[in-house]
Amino acid sequence: MKLRPLEDKDICYILEWMHDPVINKVFKADFSAYDENKVKVFIDGALSEVNRHYACVNDQDEYLGTVSLKNINYIEKNAEYAVSFRKSAQGTGASLFATKEILKIAFYELGLYRVYLNVIGSNQRANAFYKKAGFIYEGSFRRHIKINGVLEDLNWYGILKEEFEKGEKDYEKNTICNI
Repeated sequence: MKLRPLEDKDICYILEWMHDPVINKVFKADFSAYDENKVKVFIDGALSEVNRHYACVNDQDEYLGTVSLKNINYIEKNAEYAVSFRKSAQGTGASLFATKEILKIAFYELGLYRVYLNVIGSNQRANAFYKKAGFIYEGSFRRHIKINGVLEDLNWYGILKEEFEKGEKDYEKNTICNI
C-alpha cells in the first residue's frame, strides 16, 4: 500500500463510498448528491496550501480510500484529519496504514505539532479506530450536531507530534521483540 495524489481514475471508487448509504449515514455532508463532476473538482483541488487529500491505494494502484489533512494552520501548527474508505477496504489495515502515513506528512513534511478530528459519539467503530491509531480523546460537545434528524454528541480527538513518535517507537520495539 501507499499514498499518492488523487487521480481522475479514482472517481468511480470515490463515488462508491460516497453513494454507500451505510458509510454516508455518519457524515454531516450529503455525499450522495455528488456526481462525477463534483468529484473531479474535488480531485483538482486536492493538494493545496490548506488541504491535502491523498488516495490510499493497494499494490495494483487501485483506490481504497481517501485520507486528508484539512484546514492546515501553519501558524498554530495544526490540521484536521479525515478519512473515508470503500467498504471493500474496511478491516484490511488500509485505514491504519493511511493514518500513520498522513501523520508522518503532517509532522515531518509540513512541520505541524497537532492533528485533531471530530466524530459522532455513536459511531463506535470509528471511535475505537481513532484510539487504536493513537489519537487521544479530548472531550465531547454533547448533542452538538444533527445527523439524519438526530442530535448527536461530537467527540474530539487529537494527537501531538511527540505522542505519535512515542507510538511509532513502541510499535518498532514490539515488532523487533516479536520476530
